[in-house]
Amino acid sequence: MFTFESQLNSCLKSTSKSFKLLFATNNQFVLPITNRILVLDSSFNPPHKGHLSLVAKSLTHKLGDESTVHSSVNSRSVLLLLSVKNADKRPQPAKFEDRLQMMYYLAQEITDQMGVSCAIGITNCSLFVDKALTLENYFKKEYTDRLRFTFLLGYDTLVRLLAPKYYEPRSLQDALGSFFKTSDCFVLTRNDGNDSSESQLQYLERMKKGMVAEAPPRWADKIFLAQGDSDTQSLSSSSIRKLIGSGDDSWISKTTPNIAAFISEQHPYKDTCTPA
Repeated sequence: MFTFESQLNSCLKSTSKSFKLLFATNNQFVLPITNRILVLDSSFNPPHKGHLSLVAKSLTHKLGDESTVHSSVNSRSVLLLLSVKNADKRPQPAKFEDRLQMMYYLAQEITDQMGVSCAIGITNCSLFVDKALTLENYFKKEYTDRLRFTFLLGYDTLVRLLAPKYYEPRSLQDALGSFFKTSDCFVLTRNDGNDSSESQLQYLERMKKGMVAEAPPRWADKIFLAQGDSDTQSLSSSSIRKLIGSGDDSWISKTTPNIAAFISEQHPYKDTCTPA
């Protein structure tokens, strides 16, 4: 197995906001033609087919002022990002080392299936705006300043991202203004029993009309919304952990063979009572 222990420990000990690139499926993660990095920021606890669907759809969706989607495989790279901010608490129910190993298998799957370079990174930042800033600083120093970052989200995460209550006493525009200068979001609808798919797909129209809390209508141009796949838009890491904990083997079909084998052999969820 690929080991990430030394790099992980270095990030855990850092007292400043930081990002580390741990692994890339190709020798050169950022090519001369690369202009956009698709950032899948998740707990990966465990990774599953919903993550694969989100990446696949973001690769074929027109983002911003790009002239065509057909060059996406050559001009976009994928970054799997894990936040280790709460390192003073033992991560449950899977250790960070186990999650990184499963992310390694997911990265290989993305490259094999979709033909794009995929990397794994860790950060000790918890807020999207801080993550975006550390990524911008890192890639500007190590590669180029012409990259744009697209964060891949489920609809439920987008709603939380734009919820003013999480930024009080700062205003939403003050808190997220710098985020939308360098980054944008690709969002898939979710089937979580709350908003219907139709309502979710109308979210940007509501934003353009000034009907989304404190979000400026212009931010709608930085958010790209698409319909999720029917077989994965209700899938979540927590639902898989519940199946594992109950002994229901149907969880196996909801992730990739290598990840399923790792879970079966290494038992990272032997204690599944505490969600992360």
